[in-house]
Amino acid sequence: MGDRTRYRVDDSRPSVSYGPAGDGEEWVLAFTTTEGRVEVVLGEETMYELWTEVRNVPWPNATHHTEERSRLVRQVVHAANGADEDGLREALAALGVRDE
Repeated sequence: MGDRTRYRVDDSRPSVSYGPAGDGEEWVLAFTTTEGRVEVVLGEETMYELWTEVRNVPWPNATHHTEERSRLVRQVVHAANGADEDGLREALAALGVRDE
């Protein structure tokens, strides 16, 4: 493994945020650490991978989240991203969500 820099997020004023970097192509993931602000710049595809990974990781004490549920949610998210509008409407209807 290569060089690694470690920072500790400041628990007295924790801050984690993300958003577009400004040019629409990249994203910034930012942390307030004990040494100051740290920004990690991610491409759009990498940001999407991070978002889907974090979206499917439950809180440590969330007993209603199972490995099987997480796998199914990931499959639904990936299928939805490749679906057309009609397919999305059908999926929402199957899940009992009204398309308004």
